[in-house]
Amino acid sequence: MEDDVVIMGKIVGPHGIKGWLKVHPFTEEIGTLSNYPQWLISKDEKHWVGHKVETVTVKDKTLLVKLAGIDDRNGSDSVNKNMVGILKEELPKLDADTYYWSDLMGLDVQNEAGYYFGSIQTMMETGSNDVMVIKGEREFLIPYLPDVIIKVDLEAKKVLVDWDENY
Repeated sequence: MEDDVVIMGKIVGPHGIKGWLKVHPFTEEIGTLSNYPQWLISKDEKHWVGHKVETVTVKDKTLLVKLAGIDDRNGSDSVNKNMVGILKEELPKLDADTYYWSDLMGLDVQNEAGYYFGSIQTMMETGSNDVMVIKGEREFLIPYLPDVIIKVDLEAKKVLVDWDENY
């Protein structure tokens, strides 16, 4: 099941004493998670438990959320720092050459000269553009821009970039 789940946020703390949670969404638009009536919650990103969403309120860059079955501070403490996921099949289909960040995780990155940078560990949002955080012999930060990304091949699990290893 873990390959079928896309991580969409993280529970960052309880909110009050009635089971409400503060959630930091990893989505481009802050309220996107409110579109999903059921969330999957996990401590280890391997074992997921479904929870019906009762209420979601957007407050600044955080979501205040009430999940069914979590009705007091002990309940909210029990899922604190857990990841929030959605089944991949529930996400909207994307246009060609557009990818969810989760699709890019773990892909190998190399340039046209054949230099292997490593694999994508995470993505970072910088405001002006997204950045791939790549770990290999050392860490590389490569912008995810059309003039840098030559090809993404999900089947081969590779990304070809126009980027020099000395940048």
